[in-house]
Amino acid sequence: MNQQANALKKQESKWYILRGENKYGPFEFSTMISMIQKGELFDYNYIWAAHMEGWQPLGEVEEFSKDRLSLIIKTKDPLSHAFCRRGADRAEVTIPFFGHNDEFFFNGHLISISVNGALILINNPLLLPGQKVILHLSQNNVNEKSFNVLAQIVRKNFSRQRLNVKSGLNYAVKFVETPGWAMKQIEDLVALYHQVNAVNAKE
Repeated sequence: MNQQANALKKQESKWYILRGENKYGPFEFSTMISMIQKGELFDYNYIWAAHMEGWQPLGEVEEFSKDRLSLIIKTKDPLSHAFCRRGADRAEVTIPFFGHNDEFFFNGHLISISVNGALILINNPLLLPGQKVILHLSQNNVNEKSFNVLAQIVRKNFSRQRLNVKSGLNYAVKFVETPGWAMKQIEDLVALYHQVNAVNAKE
């Protein structure tokens, strides 16, 4: 069986989800994608299918890797209909921040942001999906007022961007608690960065 046929067979598997001691399923692959997109299923949730030896975190399963899901969209795979559009506008940004959890402090910068969450690059590879962190978004020439948000890590990916020799990872986070005024500031930041990016693209 060639690699493409093998990947298709795995994709057609029936999938199960483990939450605590309870097992849920079976689910179609397209349903799993929809749950990921809607924020109902995260990298740290354990899943299983008949071709797997045991339960594994979703983030470690090849069929749900960032590269695999991106390929489905780019090749207009019939399964691409399972991807829902983002519910909030997102902008590419460069915003420095300081952060901490219950164990240590770290710093880095945001790569993209929406009112729902962000993609961040940090100088510490030890954070794990499921952990909650406080992010202090620093003031810069675009972000006029610094502020804090409580976020939860939902995915960690390898990145070609680096802050230092240890930082070859970026993290997707969802915002858990954001003050109303901060939500408005994020909306304004997204709009402003769209303008800045458009101007830079023309230069």
